[in-house]
Amino acid sequence: ESGAPIEFGATDPWKQLDAIPTGNKDALSVLESFLDEVQRSLTDDIPVTDSKGDDENDLQFIEEGRRMLPIGRFHVLPDVKAGCIDSHRELFATCWSEIAELRRADEGDTGSIIILPDHDLDDLRRFVDMNLQRPLEWLGIGDMFEVASLKRDSPAIRLLHKLSDIPTEPSQAEEE
Repeated sequence: ESGAPIEFGATDPWKQLDAIPTGNKDALSVLESFLDEVQRSLTDDIPVTDSKGDDENDLQFIEEGRRMLPIGRFHVLPDVKAGCIDSHRELFATCWSEIAELRRADEGDTGSIIILPDHDLDDLRRFVDMNLQRPLEWLGIGDMFEVASLKRDSPAIRLLHKLSDIPTEPSQAEEE
């Protein structure tokens, strides 16, 4: 049930996480570099023109921006390495703790980024497929989440909850 409180016990693999890293300057530095690279890729990698009509690049720019704006929770896991079972457990627990928190809050257009500075992107893609996307589908909630692995300065997992579509009709404010 969405909105129900989540119980966290001492022996549970799940944990209640802060929305942003606090007190860890290294984690904040990794987060800053990641977000700088996201902004740079939006402005430099997607050519946007001043033409009146929309084109493929405009749509790509809107789609990428639409996926980054709802992110309100950020985690940096600097010690998680590919092929290490303890790292796998920490990543699994962090991802599913975030999924549980997003589901509990049950708000649309919300999300989390989990940044793994020293992780292999191919391994991360396999992890996302096998440990997040497939189980979400099996649980019947795959349509509530958009889960992706990406690389912007560092590899990361992006979890989006109830992402809304791009409006096709102009808003009333735009019409007036």
